Amino acid sequence: MINRQSMTFISILAFIFYQLVNFIYFPIDLIFPDEQRFLAEAITLANTGEFWIGDNRAWEMPLTAIVYAFFYKVFNNIEYSIISIRLFQSLLLIFQALLVYKISLIIFRIKEVAFLSFCIVLFYPFFVYYQALLLSETIFITIFLIAFYYLYKWYEAGFEINKYFILTNIFFTLTLYSKGTLSILPPLLITLFYFCNKLNIKVSIKIFIYSSIIYILIMSVWWIRNYTVFDKFVPFTTSSAMNLYLGANKNNKNGGVDWSKDIEPSFVKDTNKIKDELRKNSVYKDQAMKYIKNNPEQYIRLMFLKFKRFYNFTFNADSFNSVYYNILSILSYGTMIIFSIICFYLSRKNWKTLAPIYIVIAYFTLIHVLYIASLRYRLPLEPLFIIMASFSIILFKNKIIKDK
Repeated sequence: MINRQSMTFISILAFIFYQLVNFIYFPIDLIFPDEQRFLAEAITLANTGEFWIGDNRAWEMPLTAIVYAFFYKVFNNIEYSIISIRLFQSLLLIFQALLVYKISLIIFRIKEVAFLSFCIVLFYPFFVYYQALLLSETIFITIFLIAFYYLYKWYEAGFEINKYFILTNIFFTLTLYSKGTLSILPPLLITLFYFCNKLNIKVSIKIFIYSSIIYILIMSVWWIRNYTVFDKFVPFTTSSAMNLYLGANKNNKNGGVDWSKDIEPSFVKDTNKIKDELRKNSVYKDQAMKYIKNNPEQYIRLMFLKFKRFYNFTFNADSFNSVYYNILSILSYGTMIIFSIICFYLSRKNWKTLAPIYIVIAYFTLIHVLYIASLRYRLPLEPLFIIMASFSIILFKNKIIKDK
């Protein structure tokens, strides 16, 4: 039976399972190389009140470090900080499942579909794995799903300029403080969703203006801070060109993301000696653009390879490319992507409702085939795939039962 009690019970089981992963499967230590950077940022922020990434001031967006700095400030101990952050992110994953349940219920109006999507998110292997890591993914996806929830509440309320409209804009923009992936998309996404459903140009322009104002107000905190530090306008980070270069240089033959082999060693070594991070970013950008301009056919080939990497059913990294991990990936992500494609067909008459999901999927895909692609960067899309896949699975299940 689908009710609050059953959902609470399943959530408690999930939480217990997460702790087995967090503290029995994993050591109480950092696992991923990038975790060291995030924890170092947090410790520096907690001790100095300033945001640094090594010698850089805006290498990435600050929210993850801010959250982790809170835990470090409370415990002033790395081990206790890791424990508390993992517990916190376990709760965030349960909250994500609840958000997916609510979003699914608004879109499809079928409680069984919403419940299935809730359960899948709770035990989805990739989400369970990443909630144990001190990375930006779990925080980003949580804010991302809050934004989607309010977007659909706004849709449900008839696209009125109300609290749901404001909250949608706030949370989509706040995702940028964790990861800059959405860039300038929030006002465009909200406007396009309205226009797809109402086809009213005049009101669409008004929505775009209002959304842009909220976007500018929220982002201005980061912009003012960066202007104070650099005496220049820095909208997001000073590392974006590094990623562009990594995915567009003569030594990257397979669309990979390995800084030990998919780059020009001498160029990277010399460029990384540059102290000025804005100048360093500019040098990486110039080198990447030069390669793209001089080798358009090779770059298009790399884009195709990055597309394959982004949507690969099995792992790209050698360290995870084992039979066990690949079977797990095929059974989880592989199943979801297949059923979500089926949903795309089955819901073709309902495309206006699903439009923001389609737009975000297309946007993420484009960004990552232009820059760099990996399964990790696909993770924020997977709650959306789960929502769509759950609809197809329940539809097939009901048809099978009916035919019997």
